[in-house]
Amino acid sequence: MTSRTPRPHLPSEPGEPAAPGSAITVEDGTDILMRRSLEDYAPSAQVNVLEAAQALEDFRLGGGPGALARAEENADRAITAFQIRTGERDVAAWQVAVTYIVELLATRYSADRLSVFDPAPPAPSLFTPVSPMRLEKISYGAHTGILTAARLLERSRRGLDEMDVARSQHAIHEAARRLRDELPGLSLPLWVLICRFCAETHAHTCRGRATTAPAVAS
Repeated sequence: MTSRTPRPHLPSEPGEPAAPGSAITVEDGTDILMRRSLEDYAPSAQVNVLEAAQALEDFRLGGGPGALARAEENADRAITAFQIRTGERDVAAWQVAVTYIVELLATRYSADRLSVFDPAPPAPSLFTPVSPMRLEKISYGAHTGILTAARLLERSRRGLDEMDVARSQHAIHEAARRLRDELPGLSLPLWVLICRFCAETHAHTCRGRATTAPAVAS
């Protein structure tokens, strides 16, 4: 997907807004994991995406249209909260980001079951798999970068390689750059926070899977 929207000017000086009207400030240093988080900017939106993920799982377990409606309503609330609290209001970009976040959170619930036969939300639901506004369709490279960053973050907890944290941050920044190129309605610093949130979310899921996986007999 190639965007025809002009890229906004991005300030280079730390402490300045990431874009005109943005509440996101450019932070000094290269350590992405030490920056103010997306949750800090919009804590109510985090509650909304968690509730949307639970409702989406309820739908997949047979909760019917009512569960799907709850998932969509909470996702819409999250989109609005993110817009207000970050000051960056591109609706299409937030729809892409929030749908992806909710799907990653919902993966935690389905980690221990076969989900291939789950019902698929019909169009025009935010969560329909055939939507062209899915992050993994807009930029498969960003999608794989986020998953790679998640695996590296999970590995870093176990101290397998001291370079895992640095590699994860590089993957987060590269995923954010790809998404900003396709959806420039949100600033690069904000996309970095979104990709970091997604990577940390999926790292938690990977950690849970590793904890609950059956031992392999030697």
